Amino acid sequence: MNSKNQYKQIWLETEDEQAMCALINGDKGWLMYLRYNGDSGFSSRNPNYNGDPRAVLEYYLDNGQCDEYPLSWTLPIVEVERALDYFKKEKKPPKFITWHNDSGDNETI
Repeated sequence: MNSKNQYKQIWLETEDEQAMCALINGDKGWLMYLRYNGDSGFSSRNPNYNGDPRAVLEYYLDNGQCDEYPLSWTLPIVEVERALDYFKKEKKPPKFITWHNDSGDNETI
């Protein structure tokens, strides 16, 4: 049985409306980067994942909602924390994360 204490939702925002969100479940997390308010943005991928492509991990949002995202999108918590620290300091998404463009505009990070 899972404890809700293992779940976290972290939002960081810059003055120019960029935002990074981390959803955490225990020792794994998923990242989303938004360039501006309303952006579909980018989401993290784990290039080292070699498990079941259909496997998912659940995350509880601050509002109590439970979402599931593919396990292949998750990263070790150490990488998630490193990415959040980078975003706080540099005010831009880290290039050491593998990002997927969810907006379909072909821009890259």
